Amino acid sequence: MTDATRTIEALRRAMSEKGLDAYVLTGSDPHNSEYPPAMWQTREWASGFTGSAGTVVVTQNTAGLWTDFRYWIQAPQELDSSMVQLFKDGEPGVPSIASWLAETLKPGAIVAVDGRTLPQGTAEQWKGILERAQIAVQTNVDLVSETWSDRPSPPRSEILELDEDEAGESRLQRIQRLRDALKAERANTWIGVALDSVCWLLNVRGGDVPYNPVVLGYALCEPESFTWYTDLSRVPLPLKEALQEDGVTLQAYEDFYPALSQLDSQHRVFMDSSLTPQAIEDALSDSVTILQGADPVMAMKCRKNPVEINRLRRAMEKDGVALVRFMRELEHAHGTGKHLTEIQAADMLHKQRASIPGFLCESFSTIPAFGRHGAICHYEAQEETTLSLTDGIFLFDSGGQWEEGTTDVTRTLALGSVSAQGIRDYTLTLRGHIALSRARFPQGTRGYQLDAIARTPLWEQGVNFGHGTGHGVGYRLSVHEGPVRISPAPVDTALDVGMVVSNEPGVYREGQHGIRIENLLACREDIKNEFGSFMAFETLTLAPYDRKLIDVSLLQEEERQWVDAYHQEVFRRLAPLLEAEEVDWLKAATAAL
Repeated sequence: MTDATRTIEALRRAMSEKGLDAYVLTGSDPHNSEYPPAMWQTREWASGFTGSAGTVVVTQNTAGLWTDFRYWIQAPQELDSSMVQLFKDGEPGVPSIASWLAETLKPGAIVAVDGRTLPQGTAEQWKGILERAQIAVQTNVDLVSETWSDRPSPPRSEILELDEDEAGESRLQRIQRLRDALKAERANTWIGVALDSVCWLLNVRGGDVPYNPVVLGYALCEPESFTWYTDLSRVPLPLKEALQEDGVTLQAYEDFYPALSQLDSQHRVFMDSSLTPQAIEDALSDSVTILQGADPVMAMKCRKNPVEINRLRRAMEKDGVALVRFMRELEHAHGTGKHLTEIQAADMLHKQRASIPGFLCESFSTIPAFGRHGAICHYEAQEETTLSLTDGIFLFDSGGQWEEGTTDVTRTLALGSVSAQGIRDYTLTLRGHIALSRARFPQGTRGYQLDAIARTPLWEQGVNFGHGTGHGVGYRLSVHEGPVRISPAPVDTALDVGMVVSNEPGVYREGQHGIRIENLLACREDIKNEFGSFMAFETLTLAPYDRKLIDVSLLQEEERQWVDAYHQEVFRRLAPLLEAEEVDWLKAATAAL
């Protein structure tokens, strides 16, 4: 009997006891974290699937996993197909979760979910579909606590405080900016659920969530007070005193939901339905006024100030040193006939980063994908499936959390001989990557308006990729940060000064190889004339492209010049930080095309 079998059988027994016909596990935690703490990794617990996105639905007869394009190859390899059916979310003809439940269950059935893990907007959509099918939805049911017998304990990492030299702004200034934003919306209360938003406001960091240096806690900004609900026993005394001096009250984590029930008609709560759990709306009394809109802290947090951008440049130099040393070491190992495994290569890269002062942890689980594994967008190497790095194409996507900021970089390398198709795919991807890097665009431009720029060189050859071209990146916070995106999705957020986004087009040929090239870009002011204000990007990432994979004949002259100029900057910034033999390697790696 597999772990998934035991879990699903336990859930079904608990469902029978409570008269439930379906139970939904969102895979999220009460803070909608991309990487939840171990005690909230219910997606893997219930299905065996280790991807970072997906929802598990259990009925008395069927169990299903809904996950997106990134995991359509990985999921079948991890799921026990006899217990859990894969639903390729977003593929034509595949029903949504709510539609599938409406078709599968009979009128009078009851669907339950832990409302702490379900965004309010999603809950409304589900209720609309299911109630039309005469199916009830309960959002206050926690079956996990009673069926997960060896559930991990809550995390208790050290809590750190950032000073103004690190954050560029005091917590008092940030809280006042929040109050001003609320006032502009005719609101007076904000409920902080997202851990990165709360930590950003308070200038604190921790390690409670994998890859994200955050601390478990909620925030409640009321007209005359600001309260942080967290584990009081681990707040250092100096931080406790500093918070109190700034007017921040500390309360126990478990007191948060009871406090919500005490809010009254004087409270006008500003709520983002895409972020706020349904359980919060359930906890508020009917006398509270709820105003819907985009979360104001996300809008502030995604615009990095000059201090944050300057420190991020330093983080990129450290990250670049680690990458150069890794690529040089990998090249030497392969050249001497030592064929590392994907896992060994990932460990090698981690050691290079960890050897540099200021490294905190990885910003996500490294993707070391060789050959056919590269076609799995978010591949995760496992001991039983890891490949040896023989001749072929090796894609590695990785990032670091540094004291100076958060990095995310992808490079694709040629190990030994590679196919002409691989070189062509790499060069087309590079052309799209360069096009976005060089883009100039009017102020107010949205990410979806830029997305086609990176895809055009691929589209011209009848090639495309299924993921977005870019995502926002936090400052010593989440490597995937909203609300800005560069993708076909019509996200109505304009690119603005200080926003940091990734630039990562790719080509994926199932069973052959994957190509992806990724840098981080900072949005900056460019020119202003009679046609308005225009913006452009500063490339932050410092790491050479693989010249062996570039077919120069496919590049336009301005593209070749851009690569040469970028490589000159990589050499200028990194060479002073390297040893003599490393400088020689980098000089060759960044030689003019």
